[in-house]
Amino acid sequence: MSLLLRGGLIVTQDPQRRLLAGDVFVEGGRITAIGSVDREGDEVIDCAGSAVLPGFINLHHHVANTLLRGVADDRPLEEMLPKASAIDAKLTRRDVQIGALLGCVEMVRSGTTSFHDLFYWEDEVARAVRESGMRGFLSWVTLDDAFTTQHGSPLKNAEVFVAKQKDDPLVTPSLGVQGVYVASEETYARAREIGDRHDVRLHTHLSETRAEVEGHRNKTGLRPVEWLEKIGFLTDRVTAAHCVWVTMNEVRILARHGVSVAHCPVSNMKLASGGVAPVPEMMREGVLVGLGTDSPLSNNGMDVFADMKVAALLHKATRWDPRVMSAQTVLDLATIHAARALHADREIGSIEVGKRADLAVVSLKGVHTTPFYPETVISRLVYSCRGSDVRATIVDGQILMADGVVRTVDEADVVARAQETAHELFEA
Repeated sequence: MSLLLRGGLIVTQDPQRRLLAGDVFVEGGRITAIGSVDREGDEVIDCAGSAVLPGFINLHHHVANTLLRGVADDRPLEEMLPKASAIDAKLTRRDVQIGALLGCVEMVRSGTTSFHDLFYWEDEVARAVRESGMRGFLSWVTLDDAFTTQHGSPLKNAEVFVAKQKDDPLVTPSLGVQGVYVASEETYARAREIGDRHDVRLHTHLSETRAEVEGHRNKTGLRPVEWLEKIGFLTDRVTAAHCVWVTMNEVRILARHGVSVAHCPVSNMKLASGGVAPVPEMMREGVLVGLGTDSPLSNNGMDVFADMKVAALLHKATRWDPRVMSAQTVLDLATIHAARALHADREIGSIEVGKRADLAVVSLKGVHTTPFYPETVISRLVYSCRGSDVRATIVDGQILMADGVVRTVDEADVVARAQETAHELFEA
């Protein structure tokens, strides 16, 4: 099966960040030609007046929490988490699967092709990934038994999940650790040991709030990053979400160990975590940083266009410098840098011959993107475009959505089932 994306403005995100006017040809799920293509595809998408870019990679998510969207708005994290935990305790496998599928449809509609999840019952999230056609980097969350709502041991659950999901073309399994506030040194050590043994990645929350940092320092005498270094958890297999309350010393620790960071500015701002993650300093010190929406509990939406704009404006405003976080830098966070953070940049994150065809076609013909000039396409994508401008979303060469129609699932049925499930959860 071949696919031709004809006549678009190709935002390659390759090492030279080339912009090319032309075509993208896809065969067997991979990009086989870029530029002027003289072949016809089995299916053709006319991309005139549109940008063709790598699909977004959402580097930190809890996708099944779509069912909890709006239940804890206008509350700090310390109040949100107990409310979420009370609902989590009632969730069934069916609930997690339908919540994840709803989130996948939302992401497909707005140009996201991959997401990095942190939750339990990730095998049900994997079902949603396969059904929707997305690419999922799925981390089964672990924490101390005393704090969990999971059935059985979180560490054993995570290891079983990892063992069962290996070698799936769309699902990359890994282990998560909730955070230092509910995970002991033993839990972190066992998570790393399981990750090493199965050769998979690790995903954790880290230094999200001042209360988390100060509480841990009072308990251990060390800040969370310092403590994780001391216990031997930090490696280049780790992606740490948030890292808002970190010092320059901690930034250098993260860089030294090759830890990547998922920057979640909308979530952090909504929860009033205070402070701003020192992303410019992280990048200057060599830390790989990608962009995450975080949970629908603390973001409400999964439109990466919205998060890119906020990421740019947040750092400009707090640094009093409009140059500090450019549109190109932010687009990098949502594509090739996120791919590198997941050690997946040989396969995804840019439009290059040989890579997987994970692509988004974005219209530049809307009122809010006019006038448009090719030399300003990156700025248009970051500052003007919206998820609703996405005309097509493609993963592994398969068209998941085109011209407003999701092809892989019955969207109306998914929405109806999610609404019914949420009603049952909150009315019970």
